[in-house]
Order: sequence, then C-alpha cells, then structure tokens
Amino acid sequence: MQYRQHRYPTEFPINLRTPAGPQKVTVSDVNATGARLSGIRNIKRGDKLGMNLLSHHVEAVVRWVYNDRAGIVFRPQISEDQVDTLRHRRDARHVMRRGAIGFRNAEMR
Repeated sequence: MQYRQHRYPTEFPINLRTPAGPQKVTVSDVNATGARLSGIRNIKRGDKLGMNLLSHHVEAVVRWVYNDRAGIVFRPQISEDQVDTLRHRRDARHVMRRGAIGFRNAEMR
C-alpha cells in the first residue's frame, strides 16, 4: 500500500480553468503533489486543469471525482512557497487570536 504525503487543511478560494470553462472553487487540503477541491462541477477523471499561483501557471490532472469534490495531482509538483500560499486564506483576518503566542506588541526593555 502506498501512502501519500500529509496534506494541510485549508479553505482557499481559487479560479480554476477546466474543460467545461472557468470555475471558482475552494482548495480543501493541499501539499506539493496534489490537492482536494470543493465546489467543482462538470469534470471527470483525467481532465486537465489550470490555475495561477504566485503569478505562475500551474497544471493539474483530476484523479477522482465525487459529487462536488475532486482530487487533483499537480504536474509538475508545486513549490513550497505555493503550498504555503494555498495553506492560508486570502480573505482571513491577520490578527492574533485569543490564546495565540507571539511577540507582535511585546515591549523591549
């Protein structure tokens, strides 16, 4: 049995180019080799997809489809910077949450 690399959970909205036309979908989890998409429609296994990440064109192939979800594999793999971008929501607020550890406003004496 072959195990895949750990995937990071996320909720990253992305514009995707599919054979059925452009779609706005959500990346549900991601790593350098692939991702799971939610909210996708009118695709089938083996379809080639395209998207832009950090101003680079990224190609992917659909591995599986179930209802409005799909698993894709990146061809070639994406960079660690692109994975980090997909791990964080574009519309997330950049504030410290209660209980977070950090030194953003720490006073230095």
